[in-house]
Amino acid sequence: MAESFADIEARQADARLAFGRMLRQWRERNGWTQYTVADWGKEAGFAAISYGNLSVIEQGKAGELRRPAFFQLAEVNRRLIEKDWGRIKTQALKERLKDATPIVDDDGSPWGPIELWSCYVGLRPVPTAYAVKPRPEAPSVAMKEAQELSRAWRDQVSQAVESSGLDPFEAIQAIARLAPAGQRKQLRTVLTSFGDYEPADLQELWDGEWLPECWIRSWKESCSAPATKQSSKAS
Repeated sequence: MAESFADIEARQADARLAFGRMLRQWRERNGWTQYTVADWGKEAGFAAISYGNLSVIEQGKAGELRRPAFFQLAEVNRRLIEKDWGRIKTQALKERLKDATPIVDDDGSPWGPIELWSCYVGLRPVPTAYAVKPRPEAPSVAMKEAQELSRAWRDQVSQAVESSGLDPFEAIQAIARLAPAGQRKQLRTVLTSFGDYEPADLQELWDGEWLPECWIRSWKESCSAPATKQSSKAS
């Protein structure tokens, strides 16, 4: 029996989720933030996938990915295999790259753009080492709890902004760029105190932990990067 269009769409959605989880596991096992690859590309002078695009892919919400994305990811893999770091000066970045591992198949063969694309569209499974369970169901949250979470995330950003002397508007914009396009407006609304998340909203924001928490954490890590670079130059 021929596969229906709905079945094909569902299979592709599952493949994108699996691919995204694979990228996230690979990144976290290497001790990288969502900014690491973009920072590496900028410093070493090669076209690297942006942190915003990487974030959306990891969440399985990138839709139809254009060809450059697969070549950019494959270039990172190639450089890891060949230990081709390029001319990087930041010590913290060097430390994150020296022991990083590439994405390889179960037989140890490295993935290039074809393997990455094939996995993304559902023609190839993720390597066994990166196979994970489906996203867990979000915990049940009442309205009061949703408001408390919203307030806690605002407080985290406010404290970081105040302690680092950052511009609040620019900080919120930077955090919002880490979220998928469809979730940015609401995230900005919450972080600027113009509204709170509701329980139904939070159902889409759970991936074993709250995604706003992940976005804020990634942003805070990126804020500390300039200080790290400065200290490494001073030494």
